[in-house]
Formats: sequence, structure tokens, C-alpha cells
Amino acid sequence: MSEANQPHWASMLGVPSTGLTQGFRYHFSTQRLVNGTFVRNFGSNKGLELIVGENAQIQVGVPAYVERERPGSISSGWSDESMLAKFRIASANEEEGNYVANFSLGLSLPTGSPGFSTKNTVFTPTLAAGKGWGTHESGFDIQSLVSLGVADRNNAVTGLPFIWNTGVQAHVSRHIWPEIEVAYTHWNRGWYSGRSQMVVTYGIAYERRIAQGKSITIGAGYQEPRGTAFSTFTRGWISMAKFSF
Repeated sequence: MSEANQPHWASMLGVPSTGLTQGFRYHFSTQRLVNGTFVRNFGSNKGLELIVGENAQIQVGVPAYVERERPGSISSGWSDESMLAKFRIASANEEEGNYVANFSLGLSLPTGSPGFSTKNTVFTPTLAAGKGWGTHESGFDIQSLVSLGVADRNNAVTGLPFIWNTGVQAHVSRHIWPEIEVAYTHWNRGWYSGRSQMVVTYGIAYERRIAQGKSITIGAGYQEPRGTAFSTFTRGWISMAKFSF
């Protein structure tokens, strides 16, 4: 019943779902950094999502396995463990208004391998909202969120990244959802203090119901920095697989 009271939008590649979701999600991404290093991320700390109340969800991430390939060398290790709690503030399905808003608090614990861990506990409060136009069978929606990463210590090193992420997706046929996402990050303090980066993702998702209350979603997209002088990478690819139940 919780999901019946909100829009039925497909999962986006980078923008976290603004509604409550239940299932298991896995990502893979690869980026070419400005120094020529290739970074491959298996999992992206996604994992199990569970609706635990009429307006509440928790997420327990699976630590990502990260591989860095430099000219002549390859290093790899596990990233930090992450968890998230989400509370849905307001929502209405396609027939009643087609919108949703939530507040969430993410938590990252320094459990990763040396060289792949932030070595800090990081709290990430996030406010998100989405609005759609159309019906359950066709239409489009805009989803947006703002968040701030706050470490328990060493903010002079890790910084205080402010992130604004917005995505537009369309339901163009029964199963197809093309999308464009824009992710803007501004760093306060830390290594990148005062710098900003904007990344655009062009993607598409395929969603199909396989049984009552169960569906699979797969998607892929191309990422590139746009509109800012500073960037940490030159290009990248992202893919997603999700089983909802």
C-alpha cells in the first residue's frame, strides 16, 4: 500500500529515488580521470532497500569494490559501508497529483580498505522532491535533491561537499524510460575547496514487471563534465540493475 500512494516512476541511474522503494540494486561505473587513471566501481554502495513503515524506508549498502588502473599498475580494494534512512514527507500517485517529497539521512562508516576509505564517519542529510505529468502508462517527471556531506572529523581534508542533483525522465513506451541528469557539486574546504563540478548523464532504462508486485529494471548511461572549468574526470559510463519486490 505504501507504493500505491506515490508515483510509479522508474529508477534513475544517478538520482536516488524520491519515493519509497523496496528491492535490491546494483551499479557498475567506470571513469577516466584527468590524470589518465581508469576507475571501475563495482556496486557503487547500492544494495538492499526495505520499506519498514507507511512512510519509511531503510537501505543497507553493499560496499563497492573499486579498481584503479594506472599506466603500469593496478590497485583495488573495498569502499566504506553505507546505510540510509528515508522518511516520505508527502506523496500522491498519478491519479491524485503525481508528486513526492522526502527527507533522508545517509551514513558512511570507515570500514574500507586502505587507500579506498575516507577514514571518517560521514553523515549526509538530503532533501528530495519530484513532480510528474501524465499517467501510469506515459508521461514525464522531474526529480531533484540537495544534500551535504558532513564528516565527523578532518573536514579540512574531506571538505563539505554540497550536491544538487536533478533528473528528467520520460515514459515513452510501455517499458522504456530515457533520461537526462545533471549533478552539480560545490566543495567547501578540503582538497577541492572553492571548486565546483557539473556532470551530465544521458541514459535510458528498461523496466518490466515479472509478477504481481515484482519487476526488474536495467539501465545504462554516458557521463561527461559540462559547464564548469574544474572536473575530476573526463568521461564515464554507468549501468544499473534492480530487482523490485
